[in-house]
Amino acid sequence: MKIIHCADLHLDSKMNSLPTEKNRIRKEETLLSFEKMISFAKENGVSVIILAGDTFDTGKISAKSKSRVLYSIENAPQIDFLYLSGNHDEDGFVSSLEHVPENLKVFGSEWTYYVYGNVTIAGVVLNENNTDSIYDTVTFPENGLNVAVLHGQIAGYKTNSQAETISIPRLKGRNIDYLALGHIHSYSEGVIDNRGTYAYSGCLEGRGFDETGDKGFVLLDVTGNKIFKQFVKFSSRDIYVYEYDVTGKQNFLSVRDEIVSDLKKKYDEKSLIKLVIKGEYSADFDSDYAGLSMLLNEYFFFVKIEDKTVLQLKPDDYETDKSIKGEFVRKVLSSDLSEEEKKRIVLIGLNALKGKEF
Repeated sequence: MKIIHCADLHLDSKMNSLPTEKNRIRKEETLLSFEKMISFAKENGVSVIILAGDTFDTGKISAKSKSRVLYSIENAPQIDFLYLSGNHDEDGFVSSLEHVPENLKVFGSEWTYYVYGNVTIAGVVLNENNTDSIYDTVTFPENGLNVAVLHGQIAGYKTNSQAETISIPRLKGRNIDYLALGHIHSYSEGVIDNRGTYAYSGCLEGRGFDETGDKGFVLLDVTGNKIFKQFVKFSSRDIYVYEYDVTGKQNFLSVRDEIVSDLKKKYDEKSLIKLVIKGEYSADFDSDYAGLSMLLNEYFFFVKIEDKTVLQLKPDDYETDKSIKGEFVRKVLSSDLSEEEKKRIVLIGLNALKGKEF
């Protein structure tokens, strides 16, 4: 028996870090990834797909997403979809359906069990009323293989609500072989006890530059009396953060060429990249990050530049400079302004002398 464990699709999510057209494309790609995952399941003999929370980004689901998800489920009758609502989607999808397909099974606020031969899969939606009692009310059989499904954050990490907290120590000795978790958007795994393990599947598609790394789902292969797990990378695009230090650099054009060359070597043209430019630069460093952004967005799906550089002003560099620039910088540096104000005014003035808009 094969099982897919996925979570945090966040369909209908607004990707505010992207321009309008790129946002539209990425929203479509999140739906396509869900549909492609079901095609993968059909081709590889998967019997169950566990949706471990936040399938949608909100309880108010668009007609388009609802229609396509429902159609995908109905057209895979050989697969059971075990649906757990999360802290984002609540129960908006299932409650909006006029007819619930037979192969769409729902977990409620008490442990709900589904049995497939020697495999028992049980899940519960965490809330303020059951967050303490779920550990004592779960009743997995000692024999056979048991999969638990929860959506929340493991205790010890910051969380917005106590109801979203999961205690791994309190799950010890509960006959759990695998705990399918949702809520964290990157794959991670750990040990419950000498019998069971847990994993966050992460999301199928990263939505922002805080969601870098491989994205996909967990494929569980039940063979004999064991459950073997494998992370399957499945995202249509990858997201990266790339840092470049301009400290000591004198010529912006050579910096531009170095950045472009390095990014093209490292990353696929379908990538989303946040380029973080940092370090100290001199007043003579004639940067053009708007032009660099236009150039990079010709090569990649989307590149966002974050300028974290700091202007470095050395009075000695202008002490003997008899030009208008030198006189201007000396006047500003000798003033009673704060260091930040001096840097801002020098930068504006030097750009004006170069004929650049600031």
